[in-house]
Amino acid sequence: MSHLVVANGEGQHSLWPHAVGVPSGWQATGFSGTEEDCLGHIAEVWTDMRPRSLRDLSAAEPNVLGTERFVLRELTADQVAALLRDDAPEDDWAPGYPFAGTLAAAGGFGKRTADQHVRGFGMYQVVRCADGRVIGDIGFHSPPQEGTVEVGFGLVESGRGAGYASGALHELTRWALAQPGVTTVVARTLKDNTASQAVLERVGFRRTAEEAELLHYALGTEGLEQAGSRPVGHGPVADGVRSGA
Repeated sequence: MSHLVVANGEGQHSLWPHAVGVPSGWQATGFSGTEEDCLGHIAEVWTDMRPRSLRDLSAAEPNVLGTERFVLRELTADQVAALLRDDAPEDDWAPGYPFAGTLAAAGGFGKRTADQHVRGFGMYQVVRCADGRVIGDIGFHSPPQEGTVEVGFGLVESGRGAGYASGALHELTRWALAQPGVTTVVARTLKDNTASQAVLERVGFRRTAEEAELLHYALGTEGLEQAGSRPVGHGPVADGVRSGA
């Protein structure tokens, strides 16, 4: 039986019976032959199994934000995956990093579908400028949906109580609300995590809902502008405002 080599918009390849119409979302590449010929051709041309959108994200320059006190360094997909490995680099990590919230966020990031890999809406490390150490991380649970995006954060113990959490949250929230179509940034925290609640409120987030164990917060452009008129104060922050990926 003769076959065609077909490819989809993500650059993924497959073989398809010549006598059967090519399915929607796929196109013939121009190569045809026996099943063995087609499989051999696919092995030659499709050497990177990742979807094209994920390859493009890895190749793109990551987003970088920050102030004179800290830098928010967006991680590539490969760097996020490395956080989950035992051989992950740790030369510039502060003691205690990565923590449980980091690993949960990295695991969730790895489950994203190809269309959920959007530059800027991933996972960032918080780098303290004074010593170049990674003291925590902050990032989005997924890209914006209907104008809303959810943020989570956490710091190691040595990074708490000096305003890094509120500063990082303010910078990333301000960036997100400046992106086309984004109108609201939301967050969730456990009821007993009063330190993280204080950070959210200092940045201008307001409580919007309450569940058995969780509090929900939200901040829009107007609220961020009002918060920007007063200094972002210092205070402690517990490990994360995260609930999954």
